[in-house]
Amino acid sequence: MRVSKHALFVCSAIALAAAMPHAAKADQISQLQAQINALSAKLAAIQANQAQVERKEQLRALAMRERAAAMATRQKHDETLIAARNAVLATMSQKESPTRAQQEGLPNNQYVTMGALPGSFVIPGTNTSIHIGGFINFQAEYSPTQNFGPKFSIGNLLPPSPARRASAGDFQFQSKVSRLIVQTSTPSDLGPITTNFALDFYGFVAGGDYNQALQNNSYSARIVFAYGTIGPLTLGMLNSNFLDATDTPETFDNGGPAGIPAERTEQIRLTFPFNKASIVSIAAESPQSGYQDTRDNIEVPSVTEPMPDFSARYQYTSKLLHFQLGAVVRDVAYTDGYGDRVSHITGAGLVGTTLNLGAINKGFGQDNIGAQLWSGAIGRYIPDDFGGNVASVLAVDNGVTGTPLTIASKVQDDQGFTAWVQHFWTAKLRSTVAIGYNHLNLAGFLPVDTANAIATKTAHINLIYRPVPSVDLGIEGMIGQKQFQRGTNVPPKNADRFEFGGIWHF
Repeated sequence: MRVSKHALFVCSAIALAAAMPHAAKADQISQLQAQINALSAKLAAIQANQAQVERKEQLRALAMRERAAAMATRQKHDETLIAARNAVLATMSQKESPTRAQQEGLPNNQYVTMGALPGSFVIPGTNTSIHIGGFINFQAEYSPTQNFGPKFSIGNLLPPSPARRASAGDFQFQSKVSRLIVQTSTPSDLGPITTNFALDFYGFVAGGDYNQALQNNSYSARIVFAYGTIGPLTLGMLNSNFLDATDTPETFDNGGPAGIPAERTEQIRLTFPFNKASIVSIAAESPQSGYQDTRDNIEVPSVTEPMPDFSARYQYTSKLLHFQLGAVVRDVAYTDGYGDRVSHITGAGLVGTTLNLGAINKGFGQDNIGAQLWSGAIGRYIPDDFGGNVASVLAVDNGVTGTPLTIASKVQDDQGFTAWVQHFWTAKLRSTVAIGYNHLNLAGFLPVDTANAIATKTAHINLIYRPVPSVDLGIEGMIGQKQFQRGTNVPPKNADRFEFGGIWHF
């Protein structure tokens, strides 16, 4: 069938009209899809950027954690090194000087810092430690029998006489053994270089120990110690190498038990520690020969000394005990007014020990006992305040008429001992009981003299209170006996003394 053009047109128009709404809707969908696609792209870009930012933050956090861990590791390593270094320096400070450790840190040119010696400080601008200390010693003494001076010098006891009665029942106060001590320590490749200087006021006073002005009680100063050390070498004045100062009882009396060896000498000393417990030392010491003669000269120094005194000492120290062996070899000589000389090679030996009872049983606390024993031609090493003859190691008989040749000479040797026990009643209260004995073999040809003593004996007992660590207060009682030279017809005589004392340490 043929369709007319008009009908075809009408049908086309109808179809087009029907299709137009669908085309418009498709365009809207396409636009929405494009917008969605654009938003999705933007969101993806944002998400990618956020992921990148988060990744950077994660990397930054990781880096910070790694840095913190590294810093902690480094700090721990540094602290370990510092602790190890401080331990080494602490050990070195005991051997040399803590100032060496301080020099590794803060330069010591403006500040006062702790030094190597106990209670010391480092002199600013140096590596030298200095300690200034000492003590004030006050003694109040009552002597019922006779005034012996600042020490209980029983060897100076007079026989019953007006001279002895003149000073009986005597009170004396004195502080002349007060002491100033200055010590230094400087580190070196050879170990610490030290100096030690001590001064007290027990110097010579014309007229005797208690000769004082009416207006004041001035005393004369004297050197007690003056020596230096470098490595094993010691030079100067200090206690004789022969002596045993460690094994000595604690007494308020300056002299201590009868005849106990005590002497300070100029010397050259070498010290060799074998280990922490054992030490050996040898020394050449300034010689001095005292003599007596038949012209009634007592305790006169010889004008000639052929050689130094040579001493040797071994010391062992542990928590349980201190032990010492000492020996001295001497050449004692005398030259008379005509140039005739006599010389004797002689010597002496000493052994001493202190036993710490607390190391045996804790119930003993700090209690200790000790003793010394000596024998030989000690002479000057026994304090001369135990009798005018004690320093006279040599007796000389060159004739009462002064013949030109020496007729006879004899070395006068000593034997003696001291023993003691110390008990701590409390942490602040303690007591010491000590006895001493000394015997001298006098030459039979010497003239009779009451200044000479064949033997001296003493006993000390005290009670010492320490209210604070720096102060000791105490009382002490002493009794002694002097045996006079044969031929004096004076029987042994006793004397006693009572003392109150105080020592302020600084």
